[in-house]
Amino acid sequence: MAKEKYVFNPETLIYDAVDASFKTKVKRFIPYMVVGVFLGVAVFAVLAFGTYATPKERLQAQMIGKLKTNQKLLNKRISDASSTLQNLVALDDSLYRTMLGEKALNSSIRQAGTGGSNKYEDLERTDTPKEILESFKNLDKLVAKMNVQESSYKDLFKKSLANMDRLQHLPAIIPVANWDLKRIGSGFSPRRFHPILNRWRPHKGIDLVASTGTHIYSSANGRVKEVRYSDSFGKMVEIDHGFGLVSLYAHMSKQNVKVGEQVKRGQIIGEIGSTGLSGGPHLHYEVHLNGVEVDPVKYFFNDLSPQEYKAVVAQSQSIEFCME
Repeated sequence: MAKEKYVFNPETLIYDAVDASFKTKVKRFIPYMVVGVFLGVAVFAVLAFGTYATPKERLQAQMIGKLKTNQKLLNKRISDASSTLQNLVALDDSLYRTMLGEKALNSSIRQAGTGGSNKYEDLERTDTPKEILESFKNLDKLVAKMNVQESSYKDLFKKSLANMDRLQHLPAIIPVANWDLKRIGSGFSPRRFHPILNRWRPHKGIDLVASTGTHIYSSANGRVKEVRYSDSFGKMVEIDHGFGLVSLYAHMSKQNVKVGEQVKRGQIIGEIGSTGLSGGPHLHYEVHLNGVEVDPVKYFFNDLSPQEYKAVVAQSQSIEFCME
């Protein structure tokens, strides 16, 4: 027989019998059951929807986050390296090969080694993340293009040795010393504003701004073709370098050479001035190839790194007025 339970009643100071029927027990259990169900659902939601992570899972999440960050950094480095390589390719095709009379490399040669059979089967078979797989592919493409460029430079180096005399006659230096150069003025352009004539017209050279009396140097070996005064160019000198190349130096304050004189690259041929139609002391410098004016900046390869070359081009092209 079940024992009866009693509870002390402080108001009556006697023990009252406790109703221990099944119905009463159920009523008492319901609140606990509701709370239990609620807690169970809450725990299930946390685990099911990932709002809770174990210490191991948190550590894994941190590692995954670092890997993704490093992956982005790697892709950025590959992209930067590709941009640098493109600059070298542009210089190779448009400048170095032109100087040696060589044609630009065919695009199919530039892309050599980046196609063919699938060499990433092992990575694909092991479920390597597609981002990492793509980085492998981009890196391999970059290496293949770099190998082609390395081969091109080796080939050009051999040819340059055989064309040493021609290279000495290329206008390959800035005719005003870098340490005297205050700034690059207007560059080669089909349209620049003339400050004296007050109108737009082609500018077929580059303006190198420096103080009056600054030395001007021959940009290559050659023979002095002209030493004269021009209404527009003022005191000027022209040097024939052979191979269809002629350099022109204008607005000089002083001419230090004579017609027919043989000059060497780096030899002083005059001084900067502001003679002729000039807006201030500077050297207007031109390069002619087979009688046609070409951008002199393309020949400054002896004095400028690829980064400096880009900076000079950008500055010279950003100025809308010229000095003469």
